[in-house]
Amino acid sequence: MQNKSNLIISVIFFLTFIIHFAIWKFVFHLDEVIIIKFYLFLSIIFMMMITLIVLINKIVPQFLGLAVIGLILIKFGLMYLIKNKLHFEEIPNYKFHFIIPYFVLTALLTYYAIRLINYDKKQ
Repeated sequence: MQNKSNLIISVIFFLTFIIHFAIWKFVFHLDEVIIIKFYLFLSIIFMMMITLIVLINKIVPQFLGLAVIGLILIKFGLMYLIKNKLHFEEIPNYKFHFIIPYFVLTALLTYYAIRLINYDKKQ
């Protein structure tokens, strides 16, 4: 179960980055440094969240759903801080560029947690 879920999540994550980078660079002709910093931040946060979900699942699996909600709230707060740090408001259509990848990665995080919960119920 884990290998299949990890592969699906990794492929969708990299496809999201490649598609978004292509739109950013070739359609809107914007500076690529900001988007690379943004996805570097998202990658680090995403891997930390996956690691925490796995640890929480091993320690207290009955609270995994609640932990995912808490992690999503923490991620939202961190996104608010990084938004102010990178000055997203200067970029045209910044909501399109930064909110959609946030929700895609939040959906992937939720998918991973659901797969863990369902896998534990089958055991």
